[in-house]
Amino acid sequence: MNALPDKKFGQWIRLACVVVSCIALWLVFRRVSIGALANPLLRLKFGWFLAAILLFVTALVLAAVRWHLMLRLTGLAVHAGATNRTVLIGHFFNTLLFGPTGGDLAKSALYSRWYRRPFADTLASSFLDRLLGLGGLVLFIFVALGLAATNQGFAILNQMHVAVSRRWLVIGLVASAVLGIAMIKRRRRKPDSFLFRALNAFFVGFRRLAGSSRVAMQGLILGLLVQATMTGVLALCLQAVSENSIAWRSLLWTFPVISVLASVPITIGGSGLREGAALVFLGLYGIPAADAVTASMLTLVVLLVGAGFGGILWWREEKEFGKRCHTRTPQSISVIIPTLNEAEALAETVSRAWRIPEVSEVIVVDGGSRDETIAIAEKVGCRTFSSASGRGGQMRNGAARAAGDVILLLHADTWLPPEAGRAVLDCLRDVTVVGGGFWKTFRNPTWVMFGSRFRCGLRLLVCRRVMGDQALFVRREELEKIGGVPEMPLMEEFELCRKLRVVGRLALACATVTTSNRRFTRLGPLRTYARMWRVTLQYHLGTSPQELARIYEKD
Repeated sequence: MNALPDKKFGQWIRLACVVVSCIALWLVFRRVSIGALANPLLRLKFGWFLAAILLFVTALVLAAVRWHLMLRLTGLAVHAGATNRTVLIGHFFNTLLFGPTGGDLAKSALYSRWYRRPFADTLASSFLDRLLGLGGLVLFIFVALGLAATNQGFAILNQMHVAVSRRWLVIGLVASAVLGIAMIKRRRRKPDSFLFRALNAFFVGFRRLAGSSRVAMQGLILGLLVQATMTGVLALCLQAVSENSIAWRSLLWTFPVISVLASVPITIGGSGLREGAALVFLGLYGIPAADAVTASMLTLVVLLVGAGFGGILWWREEKEFGKRCHTRTPQSISVIIPTLNEAEALAETVSRAWRIPEVSEVIVVDGGSRDETIAIAEKVGCRTFSSASGRGGQMRNGAARAAGDVILLLHADTWLPPEAGRAVLDCLRDVTVVGGGFWKTFRNPTWVMFGSRFRCGLRLLVCRRVMGDQALFVRREELEKIGGVPEMPLMEEFELCRKLRVVGRLALACATVTTSNRRFTRLGPLRTYARMWRVTLQYHLGTSPQELARIYEKD
């Protein structure tokens, strides 16, 4: 945190941004009176404006995915939820400080403090993220220019002489002066080791990015999509106030230009520059000045609404992290495997678990197997115990005997990847997270079973729960607080997640487990899914766990 600009310098920068915004808005409203904006606002189509808000939310999600990609590349990722929340808070700082530069600095500082990551490395990942955003912008501009060229979008520029107004020249000079003074003042500050650490981390990350064409391509596509959606916000706001048809393919090239000008770090949220740029560029294609300015101001409203939510989230997160600041960092993992006639699957599952350095013990709790399950478990180095049949009770007994900081409940046919242990401990760097699971795919899936990773994320977001075959994990002290694993023959993960949500958050660690498709093979995918949905519905309707187990296990 000591590498942030000093308080006095930051105050001067913010004051300069306010002054530039005021000057730019004054120049805009000299050409378009405030009263002239009444008509576009009165005919505002709320459906289009709502679509603009939803598109902006989409842009933030895509931006979070892009940054999370860079955090994973540099080994700094905690979990996707943490990245999403930090990006929304970063938008708050983007808007109220001095653009992406200040926003990235504040966002990276918060991420490094909350999740105990090196600040220089985190900031370097933000720089890599912005680099991909720049690449996406270049791609988008080429696409927009191509569409404009094929639709005579530049013909109007050949028919008229576009002179640079002296008032906009004044804005440019003021902006240059502000940036120049800031750069001179910063250069006078004695360089410290933080700058070199950040640059070194950036170049290390850049080499990794250059060496992974798949990640680089994903990042560029995400950058293109972020730029397209952010541009779409302004376009939808224009559609919301316009009563005339708009030649979208001809003037599409103007939107990224307006967005770039509005993101220059010399104003508050781009106010003034966005309106002035829209006034000039959209005016070339016959867009009334009042419509262009109103659409720009509606875009600012969308940004400010998002910033408001980001500010509230920042306040809330600071409170949550403050309450849990003394939470102990976990170091070891105990794997608990409930078994019943699992001789065929167990050896490989345990072997993969032992390959994870963070795993300190593997405990197998058998529910009365009639095959070689217990003998195999002992042979591969597991601690073994016997229990009455019933997955919840078996896992409860195993967890009570575990010594690790984290309890990982693993199905006998679910395989952990080598990075699973590190992913769990990284996920629990978020002290607000008490437990969670992994992303999941099936081995040898049929077409009906594809999309399981997407369903994992959707299930956590909407239902706030994790399935048992996603390898549920939980902090041992939190598990003890809620009374241990629920002793149920089925649906124990539903009840466990419900209790955990009372004391903290659930999250998905940044790793993917693979699980067997044997149940789907036995019953068929459609019948299996239908039975799962039936059991889930009856669970919520109050059917007893014993009856649910009977339905679920029925041949």
